[in-house]
Amino acid sequence: MENQIKFTKEQLQVAVNNYLLEPEGVNDLFTMVVNGLMYGERKEFLSTNQKERNKGNGYRQLLKAGIGSGLELQVPRDRLGMFKPVLLGVLEQQEEKIKDLSFALYGKGLTTRQISEVLTDIYGNNYSKSGISRITTEFSEVVESWLNRPLDTRYSVVFIDAIHVKVRRDVVATEAFYVVLGLKEDLTREVLAIANFPTESASGWLDTLRGLQQRGLEQAELFVFDDLKGLDSSIGQCFPSSNQQKCMLHFQRNLSKNIRVKDREAFCTQVKEVFNPDDKTYTAQQAEINLIDVLKQWSKKYPSLNHTIKRTDLSLLFTYLSYDYRVRRMIYTTNWIERLNKSFRRTLKIRNALPTVQAAFTLMGYVAMDIGNKTYKYPITNFKFDSQLNKT
Repeated sequence: MENQIKFTKEQLQVAVNNYLLEPEGVNDLFTMVVNGLMYGERKEFLSTNQKERNKGNGYRQLLKAGIGSGLELQVPRDRLGMFKPVLLGVLEQQEEKIKDLSFALYGKGLTTRQISEVLTDIYGNNYSKSGISRITTEFSEVVESWLNRPLDTRYSVVFIDAIHVKVRRDVVATEAFYVVLGLKEDLTREVLAIANFPTESASGWLDTLRGLQQRGLEQAELFVFDDLKGLDSSIGQCFPSSNQQKCMLHFQRNLSKNIRVKDREAFCTQVKEVFNPDDKTYTAQQAEINLIDVLKQWSKKYPSLNHTIKRTDLSLLFTYLSYDYRVRRMIYTTNWIERLNKSFRRTLKIRNALPTVQAAFTLMGYVAMDIGNKTYKYPITNFKFDSQLNKT
């Protein structure tokens, strides 16, 4: 039997401390410890499974992420292939965490090259750009599956708005991505869809709404949206029993474009007073009459407002007044979805332009999933006061 050198704990600690000062000391020491523990695991395994007449069968090399560089492990094998080191499973859990980190970094807008650089700084040269690309491809598949998931049969309120994103097809161009946000029956929120229309059209809206139906949506009490071309008629065709509310802020902004700057503040103040969401007794009929009166007053100076007076859909600006006054401020604008779009922009602005339409879907889908797991999981309790919107 070979002579064994025995060290006290104090001597071993001094040796370890000195070794850690070496450039690769941390990884080398960790490698030795992991290899030693796996060797001990196999020895224990073989001693308790003697009836199988199993024996050790050398080692296989395996590269795992370390700190600053990789861990070159020697994984013990047995002849019957029955031995699986428990410690190796722990390291594989770390691999999953690294994948999750890659997902998160990609979802925040970093490119595959930037993610590879971050991981190299932390874990060493274990993750190439092509390796990260494989991870992000898997991530895109996760997001795509989420975007096509089944929906609930009923949503109390559905909000629709657009965000414009630079994407490359043959050349870089700005395209519209339309976002659909729903208030669920449990009063939490959920992003229902993200759709891309290079050219806006009523047929495109029909396709989007029918896509929601195909995924399970049967009924929505109220749709809230901007004055998007063809959307109101498409909603009426797909969801004829649903109420519609056009965003009053977009309406006011569009009107103010026709007003000189020096008159704009006074004009906007009068228009804003027309909407008056907090008055319990205020009706849609009163609001429409008041709006027409304000527009007639200003049309003497700005005749273009006469076109607005003649619009047949002014009543869609005041649908919110048929609901409880405590929810009106949340349903007479698309503010909720505009805040979501700001979150999209924070991620997208890191990229000057997205290399593909799918890349835009992936990044926006990640943001939607992330917000869904955080902010949107909390119920909006004010909706419990309205019997039309709260069916629970």
